Amino acid sequence: MRFLTLLFLAGGVGAILWMSWSCKDQVTGPDLGQVVFPDSNISYRGQVQPLFDRGCGGQNNACHGPETIADHQYALDNYNDATHRVGIIVRGNPDGSLLNQTIEKKVSPAMPPANAPQLTQNQITGMRKWVAEGARGDN
Repeated sequence: MRFLTLLFLAGGVGAILWMSWSCKDQVTGPDLGQVVFPDSNISYRGQVQPLFDRGCGGQNNACHGPETIADHQYALDNYNDATHRVGIIVRGNPDGSLLNQTIEKKVSPAMPPANAPQLTQNQITGMRKWVAEGARGDN
């Protein structure tokens, strides 16, 4: 009987370890807090899209992912979806961009929501600089 109990416990521990190992996070690369913007020449592929992927439209938080286009009429999963809707990103005008207004908490609803990881000051400033530099997607 004791042998069966030990065998059962060992099997349970093994199953837990296997499930933990096989259930990996689907997002690759740095997490939200590790996306750091330079002072200028912001790269869409290097900083902006990774920030969107991890904080707005990625697999961990699909509030503005491709499956939400019907609800929001835009998504932040790629450059074309992020920039096609008039007023969300106004190239050269961060004060006129709804994106900047929401992440700077100047309008409601502020983004990201209070229950989600918040952007760093570097990320907020970087997004402002990216829009001011023309919101280029070719970097």
